[in-house]
Amino acid sequence: MIRNLTQTFHRTRYRRRNARWIALEATLGVRIYNFTLFEKALRHPSAENEQSAGLLGSYERLEFLGDAILGAVVTEYLYQEFPDQMEGFLTTLRSRIIRRETCTKIARKLRLIDFLEFGPHLDLQNNRKIDSVLANCLESIIGAIHLDSGISASRKFIHTHVLGGIDLPSLANRDDNYKSLLQELAQANRWDPPVYVVAEKDGPPNKCIFTVDVYVKGRRRGRGQARTKKKAEQGAAHQALQSLSRESDRDMEA
Repeated sequence: MIRNLTQTFHRTRYRRRNARWIALEATLGVRIYNFTLFEKALRHPSAENEQSAGLLGSYERLEFLGDAILGAVVTEYLYQEFPDQMEGFLTTLRSRIIRRETCTKIARKLRLIDFLEFGPHLDLQNNRKIDSVLANCLESIIGAIHLDSGISASRKFIHTHVLGGIDLPSLANRDDNYKSLLQELAQANRWDPPVYVVAEKDGPPNKCIFTVDVYVKGRRRGRGQARTKKKAEQGAAHQALQSLSRESDRDMEA
């Protein structure tokens, strides 16, 4: 009831929608009631100034909320779609779906950049920076939809625009190497990229044994040994994935 009253208030306040909001509603496939939320969701921190920061702010808080909702909805979906799979499989598949590259691709497809508000000093020629901004913006939009219309609307948006375009069987059966899986896990959790360090190099050149350590979140998580550096890195990544999986299980049981 409270949400209905709030929506009625905003519908009356913004009865005269301008072309920008009409276009955004058509792009997202949602009805917007609280336009202030979406103004914030589309404002990059570089666009903030002393007058607006306290009143409107940027998308950062909504991004935080949207990231959590995206993860929860995708997790729920995978839990239902793969009833016989264990936690490790579901975690890996979720990381493949909600990775930053995927969010950026969806944001570009929705042309969210056309609606974003940037500050004058942001380098729009920096593709890596813009890709990061677009991924963040997609999550902030999900947060705004959730606050404006509820979990059903945000779930529908995620199912349509995130899950709808994914070939789930192919993604689930994709044969990735352990380094790729560890990289995806780090990206999904917004950790710094894994760092591989050659700890030892023993033996003559034709029979050399490499020992490689991998560091994740500032700690050594795995060690691998092999006759080539690449294989040793794969072994270290494999051990790191097992270690992080056990750590996650302990956190769930605590």
